[in-house]
This record gives sequence, C-alpha cells and structure tokens, in this order.
Amino acid sequence: MRKIILLGVFICLGQFCFAQKEKPMQDHLPTENLEMRKDSNKKVNEPKRKNIALIYVPDANKIAYGNRCVTEETHKMGFEYIVEPTNIAGSKTWKGKFLNNLWVKTKLVVTRSPFWKLILNKKIKECRKMSGDLVG
Repeated sequence: MRKIILLGVFICLGQFCFAQKEKPMQDHLPTENLEMRKDSNKKVNEPKRKNIALIYVPDANKIAYGNRCVTEETHKMGFEYIVEPTNIAGSKTWKGKFLNNLWVKTKLVVTRSPFWKLILNKKIKECRKMSGDLVG
C-alpha cells in the first residue's frame, strides 16, 4: 500500500514539474535601459517598439526605394512602402492591396495630418538632395 501511495505522490510531483511554463526570450534578455538607477529588466523599462504598416506600390518610381533616409522618415510616420508588382505569382490581389492601402492611408490622415503626403514628399525631396539622388 505504501508503494502505491509513494508512486502516486511521485507522479503528482512529476506532473507539477511539467506544468511549469517556460519564460519567453524577452525575460532572459536585458532591456536597452542605460540609466543607473533603474532596473533594466522590468517591463516598464522595455524599449518601445513600433508596428510598421505596409503600403503596397506597383513600382519604385517616386518613393526612392533603397534610400536609408527615406526609409527612416516613413518609419517615423509609421509605415513603409513595399514594391509588389501585380503580375507576380503569390502577390496580394488588387482588392486586398486597395483595402490595405485605404486603411493605412486613413490611419495616417487621422494620426499624422490630412497633409501627410505633402509633408512626406518634402522630406523625401530633402533626403534625395542630401544623398545626391536629386540635383537642384
């Protein structure tokens, strides 16, 4: 009888060991806090990460694709241009792209300004002048 009770206790203890959850990788890594007085591993001190929305364009004519300054400016506004031609296999449908772009642009009008496109075009022009893509 004792053996059966001991076996039951060991099985229950083993089940409790398997039920423990693994900590996510973010809990093991320190945050990017450089201040000496704050503990860097607290959730409140974790660096803020932005969700970048995507705007699909068929070609890279006016967006200065590959220019790092332009990419940084679009990330500051909260989106990124993705070049996706319509004729490649596996791409989104025109309806999916249209609805996605409509949602992202509406969000930009509300969060940034109704003139977000004019502001961005001005910043893209400045970035192109600084990098030598645009002369004049």
